[in-house]
Amino acid sequence: MRTVPFGLMLLVLAASGQEREARESRGETQYRHLYTFGTRGGIHPPKVLNRKAANTAFGRGEFPWGIGSPQSVVTDRQGRVWISDSGTGSVHVFDPEPGTYREIRRVGEATLQSPSGMIADAVGRIYLADAATGGVYVFDETGEFDRTLIPRRAGRLLETPVSLALSADGSALFVLDAGKQCVVTLNREGEQTAFFHLPREMHQPVWLSVIRNQVDVLGSFPNLVEEFSPAGKLRGETRWDDIRVPGPFVCDERLSGCAVVDAGHMVVRIYDEAGHPVTSFGQRGDGLDQMQRVDAIHVDAKGRVYLADALHGRVLVFGKGNR
Repeated sequence: MRTVPFGLMLLVLAASGQEREARESRGETQYRHLYTFGTRGGIHPPKVLNRKAANTAFGRGEFPWGIGSPQSVVTDRQGRVWISDSGTGSVHVFDPEPGTYREIRRVGEATLQSPSGMIADAVGRIYLADAATGGVYVFDETGEFDRTLIPRRAGRLLETPVSLALSADGSALFVLDAGKQCVVTLNREGEQTAFFHLPREMHQPVWLSVIRNQVDVLGSFPNLVEEFSPAGKLRGETRWDDIRVPGPFVCDERLSGCAVVDAGHMVVRIYDEAGHPVTSFGQRGDGLDQMQRVDAIHVDAKGRVYLADALHGRVLVFGKGNR
């Protein structure tokens, strides 16, 4: 783990006056691009720390702006932004208040290999999964490594954990294991308390969310969201009428509804609690405020929406106005 100062460059993309007036006249809530992590002209790790070779699939020796393939993003109670990065084999932690950055490569006696899903609980602890090692690691409220969640005596309980979610009271951690195609429930001691297999037709599950005591799992082929009870009983499917290819999604009281990635059009659509569309934002492309493939979504305490674009190696942030 290394900590160094850095200069945060926060770029605000203002919408045109005509577009703003049109949206306001329709009563829509407008989301603007605020800033981007992992790109030129945005926020990125200091070059001195950018030493990890890129995966050969990216065709370059180093990731030029420090972030390779972000798999998840969360914020903690101090406002720090945590980005798990399978490309660099590390977790990037940006703290905007003192303007510092640190990179986490080791967790206790283990070395991170392919950091994947992350989730923050109500008191500020961060849970991190590693898809390569099968481990789940816990960081305390100060942001320091606390412990390995799954006891050694349990052996390798997880094969390929890719996404995490917490129960409403924080007592249960749900883990989506893509390798075993199942959902595993752990208690606070890391002991398995429940387990259920996903349907065979749900190939390559990629995203997990717990909404009102219901476990929703997104499969990538075909793109559909299946609803389960915590015990694994199939309850049905979640559908959004105007989204044919759903991507990662999150329901949060700060949104007064849900934010869903429309992977077919590469926009984010906001729905109210009744499931009615409210607004949408984002677009496909290579620009600072554009995205190609969103693998994770997060909403912070101020209602800002974070989108991890693994293909571009960046995290985009949108909000209702200025940063």
